[in-house]
Amino acid sequence: MKKTEQQLMTSKWLLVVQEYEAVKQKRSKHFSTVEEICDVFKVHRKDISKYYERWSRSGKSEESLLPLKRGPRQGQMKILSKDDERTIINIRRRLQANEFEIFHMIEGKLETHPSVSTICRTLKGYPLNEKRKVAVKRYVKRYPGEMLHADTYRIAKTLTVDRKGYMLLGVIDDHTRLCHVELIERQTAAKVTKAYFKCHKWMQAHGIEPEQVMTDNGVEFTAYTSQKARETHFFETMLKIINVKHIYTKPYRPQTNGKIERFWRILYEECILCQTRTLTKEELLEELEGFMWRYNYERRHSALGYGTPLNALKKIANLLPEL
Repeated sequence: MKKTEQQLMTSKWLLVVQEYEAVKQKRSKHFSTVEEICDVFKVHRKDISKYYERWSRSGKSEESLLPLKRGPRQGQMKILSKDDERTIINIRRRLQANEFEIFHMIEGKLETHPSVSTICRTLKGYPLNEKRKVAVKRYVKRYPGEMLHADTYRIAKTLTVDRKGYMLLGVIDDHTRLCHVELIERQTAAKVTKAYFKCHKWMQAHGIEPEQVMTDNGVEFTAYTSQKARETHFFETMLKIINVKHIYTKPYRPQTNGKIERFWRILYEECILCQTRTLTKEELLEELEGFMWRYNYERRHSALGYGTPLNALKKIANLLPEL
């Protein structure tokens, strides 16, 4: 976290906890109840009490108002035996498997079943040499609409005033990188299907006729219990109606859908991290709309030769519909 972000966060919460303490002691000149503090600063009562306890325990230090570092505490990391480490490394070198695939392969074969993070830490200690590394296969489709990438993204509850875990459905074109997102309240098949249909119409409004869409194997996109369940799934049925082929990623391989995964990282770094206060649902929609405008029409992408997605579309389309 940058120093400017730290200063903004500490100055905001320092003022909040000081007013909260004054209200508890009935000597505040500006507020009479905690609800008034929540309305003015757009924060939740639980967050105020959490930061106040942390601030008072540390002797009222401003550093205690910064987010805590995540990860295992000292002394809690599981240490594998040499035989277990050798088994994991041999699987990695022979099968080129990642930590998620190894986690399922070694089930019941070791004395203690390690977690995915423990396997990942073990693999970092024994990196592959240059001869064993597999070249990354990158691809770009030939024309707009040949393939779309779709995925969901969860927004932190602390970003919104109502503390609802909103979800985003994002759809990005493989060739032009044009992208559109829709806000959904729950990650269900019906909600995701409705949101994707809106994204599909948005792509058509830009002159892109989707032919294929790639998603992961989540229950909101498909059903894997039986063939009948898959055929009657909301999302699968909708794709058949609009004549779009459904392609699935390999399990535990998000790199296959890497273009939309990279978009989520850009959204997090350039939009979500820039928020200095909690937002209402309407304000969140405005922030997303402004970010998507910059992403599609103004932001330059290195993968497109430092051009915008709109310019990539203009190179192919002679006439662009009104935006």
